[in-house]
Amino acid sequence: MTRVQRNISIVAAIILVILAVFWFSGPFAAIHGLRKALAAKDASALATHVDFIALRSNLSPQIEDRIARGISARLGGGANGGLVGKAAKAISDNAVNAMATPAGIGVLLQGDALYKQASGDTVGDGVVKQPRPMDPFTGANGRFESPTRYVATLTTDGGDVGFVFEPRGLRWKITNIRLPLLQQPKRN
Repeated sequence: MTRVQRNISIVAAIILVILAVFWFSGPFAAIHGLRKALAAKDASALATHVDFIALRSNLSPQIEDRIARGISARLGGGANGGLVGKAAKAISDNAVNAMATPAGIGVLLQGDALYKQASGDTVGDGVVKQPRPMDPFTGANGRFESPTRYVATLTTDGGDVGFVFEPRGLRWKITNIRLPLLQQPKRN
């Protein structure tokens, strides 16, 4: 191997390492951006880190399934599956379309601020203290499922919630929120 070939190999290896670091740091940059947007209660900045179209299409079946199971459990074995499915789809579509938008997230953030203000979960020294910024990723465990999918899993009282990040162009964005598995009712 000549000196020129060795130098080209070294430069190529350095470029590959830089590209890999850039690629695999994407989800962490997205989480940092989400934290900043949530702390600032900036719905438009939040929209740069969330693929709302993918989020809606991924959340809708999960919520539809939960609603259908709830309706079926209340109506018992005599429920018409087709009618339950249609009702669940209509309810879930409306709920997901209202929540999975920058405006919907903004409304949810305002509600969180009011709750924190009322409960005393505040920061600052002024006469009017500000609510503590929301950070849904506190205590989350993350891992790459593949080179193009990163999941930050948060353990809650209701089960594990997974925030799925995937690349959209050069940015990584939330494309799905995996809701906890439903707990089966205990039978006596």
